Amino acid sequence: MDELELSAAELPEAVRAWLEEQPAVVVSIERTSAGRVIIRPLPEIAPDLLARARVTMSQYREALMNLT
Repeated sequence: MDELELSAAELPEAVRAWLEEQPAVVVSIERTSAGRVIIRPLPEIAPDLLARARVTMSQYREALMNLT
């Protein structure tokens, strides 16, 4: 799945207000059968950890491509 990037103006006011309360947050987004969307913070996962993991995965991918 590709990333989805939206302008803040496209977000509902409730989401913009919620994001203003935290500098960075990792979330899960779930669509329920009732047609609602749940955005759940995952406080046990530090955003900087994900950034470092993405860099590491990119470096490994590049190294593997160089082997072939």
